[in-house]
Amino acid sequence: MAKQTLGLDQLIELLMARVLKFLPVDMASGIGAWTGHRRALKAIKLKRKWVARLHRNFERLEGITDPQARQRRILEHIEHIGRLYAEYPVLHKIASERLSIHGAEHLHGLTGPVIFVSAHTGHWELIAEVLRRHRIPVADLYDPIPNKVRLQLAMEVRRHFCPEEAGNRFIPASPTAVRELVGWLKNGGNLVLFIDEEKDGLVWSPALGRELPFAGNRALAARLAARYRVPLIPLHIQRKTGANFEAVIDCALYPHKYANSEQALGEALNYSLEGWLKEDYGHWYWLAQLELDKSFFR
Repeated sequence: MAKQTLGLDQLIELLMARVLKFLPVDMASGIGAWTGHRRALKAIKLKRKWVARLHRNFERLEGITDPQARQRRILEHIEHIGRLYAEYPVLHKIASERLSIHGAEHLHGLTGPVIFVSAHTGHWELIAEVLRRHRIPVADLYDPIPNKVRLQLAMEVRRHFCPEEAGNRFIPASPTAVRELVGWLKNGGNLVLFIDEEKDGLVWSPALGRELPFAGNRALAARLAARYRVPLIPLHIQRKTGANFEAVIDCALYPHKYANSEQALGEALNYSLEGWLKEDYGHWYWLAQLELDKSFFR
């Protein structure tokens, strides 16, 4: 990281992250919300394309027909995004003081490899804290995003919660990543896959009324589970109020109960993911990128 040249914006972002680390949680999160609010107001004034997408999405997904009501939801959503970034430097404090877990019984008595599936809701990085508390080492497939500062901050958090010396592994998305995941699974290791990834200008899951190809991380999770007879455990993070969170762990999905059908497992994952988002679409990271009318089939 030190050998890479950073632009002025990234240097400022890195400096701000180092300062936020020393602030109380509520202050750091509040600064993020304030920053997000200002950004949203500016974007609304400039009529940015992503603002128009959010208007369409809140109307379609939440049935909000009043433009002013939709604008309030847009402000809330971008405040949430601002909080996300500002909370990275203090996430270790949030994990120890402000994270509750619902459904922990679903993690008891695990005897073999498991594929954990999740999504970019709440502050999803806290999933690593859930696994740490239960002493569950995993291999985590991650996207090596172009923003080097944000990638560095994210990897610092992940390695804090799930250090590699404790048996964890971080696998960047690449042409060889699936081979590495399969090898890890065959050796008895657990996996973490986020099934709502954005790629090639498209949000690949959930369907939300769209016709989707059976592809992406949702399909990968279903195929690996069916092929190697391992359970899928869905879990996600909810933002409650301010910088307080709850991890929700669902009961396991066992391939044999779906006739080892990849498609049936994929549909079950889609059902879970849509249910999570309906709790509060505004707390989903990909909402501003979602194009409900953009076809996957060209």
